Amino acid sequence: MDSQVRILSAKDVVAEEIRALIYNGTMASGARISTDELAERFGVSRTPVRDALQQLSVEGLVTITPRVGVFVREISPQEITDVYQIKTALEPMMAAWAAVRGTPEQRNALLRSVTDLERVAEAEDIPAYVRMIEERHEMMLTMAGSGGLRDALGVLDGRVRLLRFRNLSQPGSLAESVAGHRAVAEAIAAGDPQAAYNAMQAHKARSTAKVEALMPATVSDTPSITQLAAGRRGTSRSTRAPRKRSPSTSK
Repeated sequence: MDSQVRILSAKDVVAEEIRALIYNGTMASGARISTDELAERFGVSRTPVRDALQQLSVEGLVTITPRVGVFVREISPQEITDVYQIKTALEPMMAAWAAVRGTPEQRNALLRSVTDLERVAEAEDIPAYVRMIEERHEMMLTMAGSGGLRDALGVLDGRVRLLRFRNLSQPGSLAESVAGHRAVAEAIAAGDPQAAYNAMQAHKARSTAKVEALMPATVSDTPSITQLAAGRRGTSRSTRAPRKRSPSTSK
């Protein structure tokens, strides 16, 4: 167990409380946020509330418009679909690189973390589950060792963070999510980039399909990564990750 204890500031505490309100839908998409009301609700001054909202703006959860106000961020159905499809295209590469470039210690730590993920899923502690999958995502990015990939996914993750809680609240979603994370972690721990690529692609395709099923028909009719990949399989054997090679040979 880590002996270090993180001391939360008033800003951190307030930010965590606001995140929970947004994740569980108490603060609806597009809702105006009152700094004064939050300060009164949490028993703090307006300063930590303003600081917390600035942090949540960076995370993509709220939008701050000068002289207008602060609002829970709205994401259009098309943007949601696009972001999930882009992540489906990029994250398999992250997993493949993690399998090749991660140290044995890093890869085994990722696999061990699945046990904690399963425990949290069984308790149906969705806020804790969201935090843990984001921590595991950071572990894979660190192993992948690509600044460009980190930058690209960082922008996208801020846009979908708002949706994770609600998506995982659907019946059966936690169990399915855990199974996907375990398959990815086992492939990475084995140092198998192709298996890691395929496992992550399948995991992200399932997530994307769930989101697309909730979208209007005009959005869902747009060809998805999953559909395009299925089309390619009709003319080629498989979608392959790069062959395993030394990190020094990769850009």
